[in-house]
Amino acid sequence: MKKRKDFAVLMHLLFSLLVVVGVSIMYSNSHYGEGIHWINHETYEDTPEFTRQLKSDIDDIFNYVKYKEVFETNGKLDYSKPIVRVIEGPGTTTEYTVDEMIRRAKSLGYYLNEQFKVSGGQPAADSSDSYVRVDYRAYEPDFKITEPGEAFLTMDQLAYEVLTHLGNYYSFFYRFIQNPSNLKFEVLYQNTPEDYKLYSNVTGKSINDFKSMGRYLYVTGEALYVDSNLTTVPQNISSQLEKMNPYNNGNYHMTIAVDTTYPYSDAYAKAAASYDQMRLLFITGMISLCLGILGCIATLYALVSMIGQSDRKQSGPLERIDRLPAESCLLLYSVAAILALFLANRLANKIIHLFFALDHWDYGELALRVLIYYAAGLSAALSLLKRYKAGNLWSGSLIHGGFKNLSLYFKNRRFTTRIMLSYTLFLVFNVAMTMAFAFLLFTYNSLESRILMGAVALLFFCLDFWIFHQMYKNAWETDQINEALLNISRGDTTYKINTLKFNGKERELAEHINHISTGLETALQEKVRSERLKADLITNVSHDIKTPLTSIINYVDLIKREKIQDPKIQGYLEVLEQKSQRLKTLTEDLVEASKASSGNLKLDITSIDFVELIHQTNGEFEEKFALRHLELVSTLPADSILIEADGRYLWRVLENLYNNAFKYAMEHSRVYVDVTLEENMAVFTMKNISQNPLNIRADELTERFVRGDVARTTEGSGLGISIAKSLAELQGGELRLYIDGDLFKAGVAFPVKK
Repeated sequence: MKKRKDFAVLMHLLFSLLVVVGVSIMYSNSHYGEGIHWINHETYEDTPEFTRQLKSDIDDIFNYVKYKEVFETNGKLDYSKPIVRVIEGPGTTTEYTVDEMIRRAKSLGYYLNEQFKVSGGQPAADSSDSYVRVDYRAYEPDFKITEPGEAFLTMDQLAYEVLTHLGNYYSFFYRFIQNPSNLKFEVLYQNTPEDYKLYSNVTGKSINDFKSMGRYLYVTGEALYVDSNLTTVPQNISSQLEKMNPYNNGNYHMTIAVDTTYPYSDAYAKAAASYDQMRLLFITGMISLCLGILGCIATLYALVSMIGQSDRKQSGPLERIDRLPAESCLLLYSVAAILALFLANRLANKIIHLFFALDHWDYGELALRVLIYYAAGLSAALSLLKRYKAGNLWSGSLIHGGFKNLSLYFKNRRFTTRIMLSYTLFLVFNVAMTMAFAFLLFTYNSLESRILMGAVALLFFCLDFWIFHQMYKNAWETDQINEALLNISRGDTTYKINTLKFNGKERELAEHINHISTGLETALQEKVRSERLKADLITNVSHDIKTPLTSIINYVDLIKREKIQDPKIQGYLEVLEQKSQRLKTLTEDLVEASKASSGNLKLDITSIDFVELIHQTNGEFEEKFALRHLELVSTLPADSILIEADGRYLWRVLENLYNNAFKYAMEHSRVYVDVTLEENMAVFTMKNISQNPLNIRADELTERFVRGDVARTTEGSGLGISIAKSLAELQGGELRLYIDGDLFKAGVAFPVKK
């Protein structure tokens, strides 16, 4: 048994080390602090880092468009181009070329390093070079002065500024033009087929070629939206394109794509590789942490089992420390932990500083503190476990004794009486302890008196904490009662309170609430049964009406076959036929509404292509809509969207919505139909302008026999929307209605099949 115990302790230490290793790997990861959410990103392209890099490169592309006009002529770097114009004196204006400013910068010791940054110092603020007024900068043609001093620079400062912008031009040219890059771009401004400006690092690529690379962004001057598959589209691209447009037209576009296969080694490829590596390391740390935690739990369970077996075999009394009250044991282990923390702060942390870098000192010290807490807590837990096995964990505790003695004074008291007694005892004890502590403090200065003052303070704290616990427990019981009342008020009449956790008057109150819940549930069941009887009554009456109604329709048809010549009688027959057919439709709708609301329908749930179903419905109603000069405008996705529903009843839902639009939409208007994906829901939406004012709430339209046509000038039963809502909910979907003025919008949403 001892060898098995020693082996379990050794394994527990090893698994604890595995936990430390896993936490250290996760802590040292560059994504530390982001939680585990970033691991869910499938690729680097979904991360904010990719968006920031692309936004920075897009800004550089716009700068390149500007720099290309400043530094190039016919596609080549032209050092003879004028770059700045200064006013050196009254009536004296001088223009300097790129070459002249570069040579001046070189004479001052400035140069471009390998990163194309200006090196060689900064222009001195107290330079003897006189100030000149800068009249024009080619790289900042729209520069506006906000302060008087901004227009004046020394020639040295101006040369440094020109060299800085030239370095930015070189940097972009080196990264994206001279060397292959995973970022491909094309910016085109066109006036005529012969008059255009093209900025690109790739040739012969169409928009589809750009899209096939991976992540892309396409902006044109003729569209108001950005065509992109980026997670986050950078802002103000359209405005920047328009601002830099040399022609007064909308014939321009900007296409950017990142080849996500990363065939070239650039910033994107390195960041993607680093992302994958960091994710792998983080996952490795998580696995190490989880294995360590599971191993620690398993070894702890083994140790607990061994302790239990040894306690059962042991016939003698517990060890001396295990015979102390549990509170005293916890206090001793707490003192030991405090002493260990003191030694760690004085000695062990100095050793940690020898092995850890300065940035990781806090982590090393925290890890040591956690280990101390864990060791002390584990020792205390094992000691408490021995008491539990011996059966005296609760019975031998100080708290149990206090509860046992004090509960006699509070049992079966009224709430107000208990609060008054509790507060009175609390107040008396606090006053007594404060007076005793003050007396000892001002009377005695010996070591014994200081120890006595510490004991009084400890007793003072323990009783105050016990009072707080009682107040907290009463508050918790009140919260449980409040939660039960809240659930019952929301309609959950089956909610019950676990009265075993309550005591005294609170328990009686909880039992009364449970009785109320039971009574409400019984009343609700009676109401449900009454509703079912109503539904059955509607079904039976409708069935009885259908039999004579069918006879009326048949006899009307027989009379019409007699070919009566009297036009007045023919008119009567037409009216009789129309009204009988309408009565038949109303009866059928009433039966269907009753079945749908009661759920008395047998569903045949299958997989349905929602987009294809909308296509078919549009085809069937186009001719019907044309009778009222309604134009059907549909926006449907190219890909299929699968849902699970009953095809017959789903068609019935759509048919009711289309018929509703046919009846109530304004003539010579458009009916908009679209299907979208919102999270995991497929949403069908239909919008139209009502012919009559909609002075009614959207939720009222889902009630039976309610119509948007208050004047009832159209043929309708007022059951279509109600039936559609009931059928949609019966199949696991939902019907949404929205009214804004004369705009009527109806939507049907179903979960997308995974």
